[in-house]
Amino acid sequence: MKSKLGLMTLGAITPLMLFSGTTAEAKSQSTDKKDTKKVSVQTKPVEKTPEKPAPVYVDVQPGDTLIAIADRHQTSYVRIFNANEQIANPDVIDVGQKFRIPDPSEELPDRVLPAAPEVQAAIQGAVSSSPVQAGISQSARGSSAGNTYAYGWCTWYAKQMRPDLPNSLGNGGQWVTNARAQGIATGAAPRVGAIAEQSGHVAYVEAVNGDQVTVSEMGWNYQQGTQNRRTVPASTFWGYIY
Repeated sequence: MKSKLGLMTLGAITPLMLFSGTTAEAKSQSTDKKDTKKVSVQTKPVEKTPEKPAPVYVDVQPGDTLIAIADRHQTSYVRIFNANEQIANPDVIDVGQKFRIPDPSEELPDRVLPAAPEVQAAIQGAVSSSPVQAGISQSARGSSAGNTYAYGWCTWYAKQMRPDLPNSLGNGGQWVTNARAQGIATGAAPRVGAIAEQSGHVAYVEAVNGDQVTVSEMGWNYQQGTQNRRTVPASTFWGYIY
């Protein structure tokens, strides 16, 4: 009886063990399926190239100068001059002209050309012998470093002849007013070595003879880089910088 009961007991247990093993395997497969995750691939958004700002143009109004236009658009008159080849003389612009305002990041080729050797020699000779009026300290005149005016025009020549004057006097036609505002001596009487000013133009006084003055200049009649000398009535000029 014991033997038969033991066999029966063993036989009853075996199916349970097999059933248990099958269930564990099925459970394992089910778990594996649940643990499998889909990997999503994320792509970076395509970066758009920033659009270039639309060009800015201005029409010259009565009383405008390149410096005034440049100040309104937070740039320099030199950059406007370099960006607009139609500007023949940066000291003289006409009402109704249309200029492009360059973008701040725009690289512009410099339209200032080097002086011809014979012109440079003549200017340097004149500079070395030009009298500079005393009576006002260098500090009161402001910075006189270098010559930042556009080469070959009246302001560039005047600065070459009077290197003691600052680079911040503006266009021809503004020098006397701006010089006076900076504490530089000015007046209505011509003197040798003074800068003479007329509408839109400045020149260097080489001689005074009664009511006649002899001046030298550049940019006269829109001839960039050409040095000119003329004798005219002193009343041709409305003011002088000493």
